[in-house]
Amino acid sequence: MSLLEVRSKWLQLANSGDVKQSKQHVAIAATFTADPIVPYLGCALAEAGNPTFVSTLPYNQLHQLCADWKAVCGENEPNTLVILWRIEDMLRKRFQEFLRGDKEALAIALNEVVILGQAVSHLRSTFRGSIIVSAPPFPHSPDHHIQAARSILEAGVFHRRVIDKWISQISRAGNVLILDLDSLQRYFGIERSLDDRKWYLYRQPYTEAFWDELGRELAASLSRQRVASKKCIVVDCDNTLWGGIIGEDGLAGIALGEDYPGSVFRDFQHQLLTLRSQGVMVALCSKNNELDVWEVFDRHDGMLLKRDHIVAHRINWQDKIANICSIAEELNIGLDSFVFVDDSPFEIAHVREALPTVTCLQVPGDIALFPRTICSFRLFDQEHISAEDRVRSDLMIQERDRKGLSASLSADEFRKALALVVEIFECKPEHVARVTQLINKTNQFNLTTRRKTSAEVVELCNQPSWTVLAVRVADRFGDYGLVGVVLLHKAEKTIEIETLLMSCRVLGRGVEEAIFAQIADTARAVGVEEIVGEYIPTKKNTMVSELYKNHHFIPESDCGRWLARDLSAFSWPEHVRRI
Repeated sequence: MSLLEVRSKWLQLANSGDVKQSKQHVAIAATFTADPIVPYLGCALAEAGNPTFVSTLPYNQLHQLCADWKAVCGENEPNTLVILWRIEDMLRKRFQEFLRGDKEALAIALNEVVILGQAVSHLRSTFRGSIIVSAPPFPHSPDHHIQAARSILEAGVFHRRVIDKWISQISRAGNVLILDLDSLQRYFGIERSLDDRKWYLYRQPYTEAFWDELGRELAASLSRQRVASKKCIVVDCDNTLWGGIIGEDGLAGIALGEDYPGSVFRDFQHQLLTLRSQGVMVALCSKNNELDVWEVFDRHDGMLLKRDHIVAHRINWQDKIANICSIAEELNIGLDSFVFVDDSPFEIAHVREALPTVTCLQVPGDIALFPRTICSFRLFDQEHISAEDRVRSDLMIQERDRKGLSASLSADEFRKALALVVEIFECKPEHVARVTQLINKTNQFNLTTRRKTSAEVVELCNQPSWTVLAVRVADRFGDYGLVGVVLLHKAEKTIEIETLLMSCRVLGRGVEEAIFAQIADTARAVGVEEIVGEYIPTKKNTMVSELYKNHHFIPESDCGRWLARDLSAFSWPEHVRRI
């Protein structure tokens, strides 16, 4: 779609019922005229299935917005505020003074950055929606050209110090997302992004093409708040993890090392290890002899991946569709959480047709483009990486050990042997990122599947009528981490369970009973004798369709609401230690 077509499409969308009646409203404030971004952002959000009303706020009133957002926004209250700023707008005088030799100008500029950061912190304390702020791009003005001989020593120093101070200030505000406008502009290209004529005429600094790019990037950032990233990358071995075919070329014949083309496959393995450190699980699916594959892992000095990096493997001569489904069942995650990487056009086409929710990436014919292919799709982007993400693969490997124990014991013996420890506590600021992540990523053991942003979670934590509980679980094999969330709302005579969700990794071990016992305790503490739960069925949460029925609730009506009046029926399981 051309840029002109995008703008035309937005005119139609803006007048449609989907946008006019949308509950989502994004308002943009900037140190420049940001009106041109509206059609591009609006269309990008609509394409993502999230029709949204988009507006811009008065020019260059960032501090006024932070001080009193209601006064600036007026009656049409936004769900999301976006703050975009540039050094050459907000700090131009200090930037000019610094370039002309006044070294004190940098300290003054940094103090102004601190003041803006404090203003954003105030906004965060008064605005319950999402806030996105930009990292200012490298400054461009008539006073300085990026190719100037001393650019890195002058403008470069100024920019880096401002960025460092800004990021530090925003991290203190808490639950504020950062849009990296600097990286976006550098990637897109300085000459392609800037429009000098429109800047002088209208204070609009960017070309239409860059407004489109910025709109798409901002839409992606907004979507990541409610749409889960991919959880598992399933990779082939021959001509994917290494060059060549191990069964034919042998250990010495495959390409893997510091020289081309082996260096390409080694870089791909570096990418996999980085993804693993960010919570992405790595699995193998290869038509091969298993002993040959493990020989490469164990003996080839170019291998970066090790056996204990792999959470699941299917190395056999069976159909890859069946193998991927089997891995999904073993890991207990949906197929839409998978990315499949293979060099074979046939395998890619076969999986893509049979499993349309699996994202398929083919190793390119020009192998030098392989690592870039993985990066360019940005399938694993996350705004926050939690402690649980960092160790997710290790947790899955621990789960294999638990399954080995369960195979030799009865269900009761297994639960007792686990020595389960459950801690249920009120959510604190340091837990918000993980709680939000669970709310937006958990699909199967999730009674209502209501999504929330981190700002909305913080708002609930601060409301006296709401209780936000987090659930942490451990056993003899290790720590599962923070795996459950319960949102409770106190009505006049009842406690209502607005959200109840849990990782399937701890299903059937007594954690559910512990959660209901804690909810009963919370009800007693606030002086009510009834608990109301709700089940909203989806395609993925059928496993919890009878959870309330199996835990002392009776149906209140045919609309999915359940009622528990006998709080004494809920008790902490004997085999679970309570913290």
